[in-house]
Amino acid sequence: MSEAPITPQAQGGTLVRPASHRLESTLIGAVAALVAAGAVAAAWLGDGVPAAEPLFDWQISAFYDLSPADQAVYNALLVASEELWYAHSDMLYFGSEAEKANPWPSVADLDEIYLMPPFARDVAWQQQGRIEWELVASFSFEGSAVYFGPGGTLEEQSAYLLALSHVHKGASYTNGATVWIHDDANVAAPDTVVRDSLIVNGWKEVVPYSGAMEVERLRG
Repeated sequence: MSEAPITPQAQGGTLVRPASHRLESTLIGAVAALVAAGAVAAAWLGDGVPAAEPLFDWQISAFYDLSPADQAVYNALLVASEELWYAHSDMLYFGSEAEKANPWPSVADLDEIYLMPPFARDVAWQQQGRIEWELVASFSFEGSAVYFGPGGTLEEQSAYLLALSHVHKGASYTNGATVWIHDDANVAAPDTVVRDSLIVNGWKEVVPYSGAMEVERLRG
């Protein structure tokens, strides 16, 4: 009768695993973690994140659709929109009676006093097509202040509108700025900045869906 093989446990000893066992376990765990991380990333970038909302026919992407000339002016207008709100507040609360009645800087003041691009007639203004800016509408609380920029001389240059208005945000207001462009650099100033009227007359709203702003918009 044959005897059963004697194992280390049967002899009171300890089973010794190969030295490579711990390394193999570590590698398997690392691979599993990478696979899990990849799955999470794929879910976030794919089905886990809502697809970007399509633009309407009367909207264009600030990131993809602007010519180099328009991109430079648009970037300057975004920065100027913030500074214009500060100037508006100063004029409204600390200005003269005339400034309080019309609390928005004229284009001449933006050029000579504020030195604010893209309105200041400096080297950048010349490089950006020598646009003839106008303040075509202003307000103190209700309505929109509108800076209109026609007459650009660069190739594929548009005309521009910067509309500044208080926007409802819940039960309060927040400062808003909207940039519109028109394919005809020499188009006449619009009679109104009501959206439907601008659309009918060929204006397109520039939507800043790009980069960090796009990620923030998608995340809510």
